[in-house]
Amino acid sequence: VNSAILYIEGITDPKIVKEVRRRIKNINVDFVEGNGMLEQMIEDKPFGIFPQVVSTERPDRASSFLMEGQVIIIAEGCPFVMAVPTSFFRLFHSSEDVSLRWQYGTFIRLIRLLGVISALLLPGLYVALSLYHIELIPTPLLQSVIRARANVPFPTLVELLLMEISFELIREAGVRIPGVIGQTLGIVGALILGQVAVTAGIASPLLIIIVAITGLGSFTMPNFSMAISIRILRYFIIIAGGIAGFYGVLLVLTVILALGCNMKSFGVPFFAPIAPKTRTNPDVIIRQPIYKQEMRSDVFNTPNRRRTGKVSRKWTDE
Repeated sequence: VNSAILYIEGITDPKIVKEVRRRIKNINVDFVEGNGMLEQMIEDKPFGIFPQVVSTERPDRASSFLMEGQVIIIAEGCPFVMAVPTSFFRLFHSSEDVSLRWQYGTFIRLIRLLGVISALLLPGLYVALSLYHIELIPTPLLQSVIRARANVPFPTLVELLLMEISFELIREAGVRIPGVIGQTLGIVGALILGQVAVTAGIASPLLIIIVAITGLGSFTMPNFSMAISIRILRYFIIIAGGIAGFYGVLLVLTVILALGCNMKSFGVPFFAPIAPKTRTNPDVIIRQPIYKQEMRSDVFNTPNRRRTGKVSRKWTDE
């Protein structure tokens, strides 16, 4: 495997560097094509649904990984680099967050978090409400739902799965068709499919809104691999909601969180610094101003935790 390992001596934990080298040197296959195959050969949990490395093609983001104490892996002939170890919150961040003022970055992250939660839970909660917890729906809204579903021949669970799979097919087709045509196909196809499904009585208008919000929410996740894992887990929550209502949704969500807490990326817990709770740089979800981000997080065990001088904005003392 022809690859390069980048790190900053004095910031990156030497144990992580040693472990990365050990895993790459002990890969015994004929051919490794780029980062995707290399990632699968060195990850801790091959059967885990969540990605355990973070990839980027932006030099500024790669340099930020180095400054946080992560190790960069560059495979020969690949335009992407991988950073290890990583955590959920690293996958949740984007390059634009740092360049924006802290108020704007925090607002965008909260919108992003709302989108991810909607993409994961909204369809399952809709199925659970419609089938098992009708008493929680306000009466005017319940009457609208009943009228909208009066001519729909399918059960709610089948109706939702049918629409979700149809929108997944449109999304995949739009990605595979090159250029502007693919984007146009995705938008026009989704509009036409939704309108035709409602007109033909195959789906209710409220369900189309639910699926549309879910699709938009899945696009807010900046990491592509993490977005796919959210899309896969959504189907488990939908089926659990159709079988056992809120109890099924809560059970599957608990299992997902338990599996995530059991995962590690090169020795770093996946949900760190929240689970387990550790000292962290104030840039997890709520961002503080850059001059207040004085220390690196404990999660990567960096030898040099201080990021700034004692006074980062010395001009304020003059």
